[in-house]
Amino acid sequence: MALQIDEFISRAEITEVLNRYCRAVDRGDIPSLKAVYHPGATEHHGGFNGVSEDFAEYIVEKMDAAVLHGQHHITNVLFEFDGDRARVESYFLAIQPYTAASGENLLGFIGGRYLDIFERRDGSWLIADRTVVMDWSRESLPGSEWPGHVNYPRPARRLDDPSSGFFAEIA
Repeated sequence: MALQIDEFISRAEITEVLNRYCRAVDRGDIPSLKAVYHPGATEHHGGFNGVSEDFAEYIVEKMDAAVLHGQHHITNVLFEFDGDRARVESYFLAIQPYTAASGENLLGFIGGRYLDIFERRDGSWLIADRTVVMDWSRESLPGSEWPGHVNYPRPARRLDDPSSGFFAEIA
């Protein structure tokens, strides 16, 4: 299967959107999270079923309540194009912070897939519809922190994170 230049560029643009989604959720950046969706896009994400603008507010508030910091990683991505519409299945791994009923702060571990309908409107590929499939999960990642972690910058949400402004310094 030979890729055409437009499809190659489209794959790169969609992959960038997927990566920006992960960063926006992990850093609690509502404007950036809303920017990966077309206005009025639908999101089916566990107990949340609604429009993307409401999802952005919902998930950031939920993640802000966690004491620990999570991460989302995109792995395998499959694309099926039909003009300005694409079906995209993206495998993900998520380290999900949450507070257990006992009050203990834990990191859950999740493997799943995003089933996305991307649409190219006005030249931009963005998510029009997303369904999240959870393939497996683990309640927690047990163990103590690595002792050397104290020598590294610590993560935070929004402007308090060490990456805040990082890309702006290049411009």
